[in-house]
Formats: sequence, C-alpha cells, structure tokens
Amino acid sequence: MSITTVDRNPLIDAPAATPRRPRVLFVGAAFGAAASVLLVAAELAVYLQVRGQLASAGDATFPEGVVLPLTPGSMGMVTLAMSAVTISWAVYALRNDDRPNAYVAVGLTLLLGVAFINSTVYLYQQLDMAVTASPAGTLLYIVTATHLLMVVVGMMFIAVMGFQALGGQLTGRDAEGMSAAALYWFAIIVIYVVIWYGIYITK
Repeated sequence: MSITTVDRNPLIDAPAATPRRPRVLFVGAAFGAAASVLLVAAELAVYLQVRGQLASAGDATFPEGVVLPLTPGSMGMVTLAMSAVTISWAVYALRNDDRPNAYVAVGLTLLLGVAFINSTVYLYQQLDMAVTASPAGTLLYIVTATHLLMVVVGMMFIAVMGFQALGGQLTGRDAEGMSAAALYWFAIIVIYVVIWYGIYITK
C-alpha cells in the first residue's frame, strides 16, 4: 500500500497581513504643528497691534533705555535655516537606510536647536527688561517664550525618533516618525521667519 503525499504551500492558509495604518503619526504631527503655529501667530498679532497703538499715540514701545537688539534674533534665524538642511538630511538618510549619516544629521539638528535656545537666552540678557515693564515687553516675552517651547518640543520629538532609529525601528518606508518630526521642525522655522520679520526687522 503506497502513501501519496500532497505538496501544499503553507502560505495559502496563513492569515492576511495586518493592513498598514494610515500615516497616523505624520497626520498627528501636522495637526500639532498647525495648532502651535496658530498659537504663536495669534500672540504675535496681539503684540503687533499693541505696538502699533503705542506708536500711534506717540509712546515708546519699550521702557526708556531698553533697546531691542537685532543680532541675537538674526543669529537665531541663521541657526534655524541651517537646521532645515540637517533635518532634511536625517530624513533622506533614513529613507535610504544610511544610518551613520542619519545619526550625524540628528545630532547636528539637536546641536543647532541648543544654539538657537542660547541665542534667545542671550537676547533676554541683552534686553535686561522686566517681564511686566511694559505691555509690549510682556507680549514680546510671551511670543518668544512660546516659540522657545516649540523648539524644545521639536528637539524632544527629534531625539525620540533618533533613539527609535538607533533601535532599528525607522528604516526605508518606515521612516515616517522622522518625517513627522521634520514636519514639526519646519513649522518651527516657518513661524520664526514671521517672528523675526515682525519683531526684529520692523521694530
């Protein structure tokens, strides 16, 4: 008596793969970036309105002796512009499975973020103005501090995605996390361009 064996493909009876979720993290980062930008833009609009009212009344924007320096704000602008290149480099490197370059790019982006924070702190030292010295001064601190908080959040986002990449979780098409962090970082840069022009250039 002979036994006939039938060749079967074990994958035929395998369950279907779990469908990929839509870009949840990227969409969430987009909403977070939009909310953050709108918050800072609203604060900046109030600052510009108060500054315009003071100018119309012939009053000074800041207390006597307080000068708003241009250099720290402009250095911050240059620093963030450079970080736009490094964060783009990080995303490109991860999508091409180039981990060494991705780690360097993430590190440089975080370093530039620290440099931006340092330039903002230096600005506060140069102002040497109490938070409640004038309505415009208070609003200046609110706008710049809110944006500074955005930078800190963005740096934390990038750092977390960097650690995930280090653990092998972000490669090729799965580099969505770093793309989401880059999206938020670009929102930080865009709103700072508006701040830089509205506060430092048109002062």
